[in-house]
Amino acid sequence: MGKTSFSLTSEIRSMVMTRLLEKLREHYVFPKIAQTIEIDLQRRLSEGEYDEITEAVVFCEVVTEQMYEISQDRHLCIFYHPEAQPVYEDTNLYNDPQWQANERQRALLQNFGFQKIERLLGNVGYLDLRYFYHPEFAGDVAIAAMNFLSQTSALIIDLRENSGGENYMAHLLTSYLLDAEPILLNSFYLHPQQSTQQCWTFPYVPGNRYVNKPVYILTGSNTASAAEEFAYTLQHLKRAVIVGERTVGAANPIERYQITPHFETYIPMGYVTNAITKTNWEGTGVIPDKQVPQEDALKVAHVEAVEKVLEITGEKIQSPAYQALRQEAHLLIKGLLTIEE
Repeated sequence: MGKTSFSLTSEIRSMVMTRLLEKLREHYVFPKIAQTIEIDLQRRLSEGEYDEITEAVVFCEVVTEQMYEISQDRHLCIFYHPEAQPVYEDTNLYNDPQWQANERQRALLQNFGFQKIERLLGNVGYLDLRYFYHPEFAGDVAIAAMNFLSQTSALIIDLRENSGGENYMAHLLTSYLLDAEPILLNSFYLHPQQSTQQCWTFPYVPGNRYVNKPVYILTGSNTASAAEEFAYTLQHLKRAVIVGERTVGAANPIERYQITPHFETYIPMGYVTNAITKTNWEGTGVIPDKQVPQEDALKVAHVEAVEKVLEITGEKIQSPAYQALRQEAHLLIKGLLTIEE
């Protein structure tokens, strides 16, 4: 077992702060804000504001909140790891081969974020997705999931416990929900490269696309980052109905740095511009179309989904198969509405 607590000394606080501000100065996408943060934190350090903070976790929480007060950026933060972490040769963790290998193993043990896939009553598909891993790792699982769900009549994607991840996975899944003609989703300005990267849907996806059928996305207070991008993009494309609570509001893409074995920082190095709104969800979060307590979101979406299924299958009422489906949907709605009351 590693250490569960860490007693800060003035030397450690000063070292951590120096390395944090160095990374902020070098990489933060908004240099003027970085300069303001640096001046503020240096003043606080020199005036002894942190002298009474001996717990590393508390120190990180305080500094993160102080940076947020200036930046209003939910991705800008510093963390404490009780277990010592390796400090890789390439200090941007995303670029280090050993970190990538460890991340791949972690993704595998979490089934690449795909927590649950099933057919709900009323022929409604349900995907509980907890993280957006890179398609290089998770592409096969994503493809299998979307093809499993392809024969359902409506789809619910549950992102209530999804903290984000790689936007490339968001683009892959978005492509399954739209027609083959590529469309621009978002543009990412990347500060280190001084360049802009456009993100389009894919003209080809393996298996069946999920088009012309209702889609619902469940959100909550823990929904963040790439999960927000996915919901925000589909909402403004009018391709999905968002049900639940307002999301975190963390839009700016990050780099990760292990600045000491116990301290890690996230530094946003870019910003995103949605092709439709010309802005993003930073600070505001994704505002649901149907705002309900997140614990009720699945029930609410399921009721609406089966009502849409009944509407869509109405013209096929003479088919015995559709008659059975409509009977199942009617019984389900009756049961759920009874619970709701």
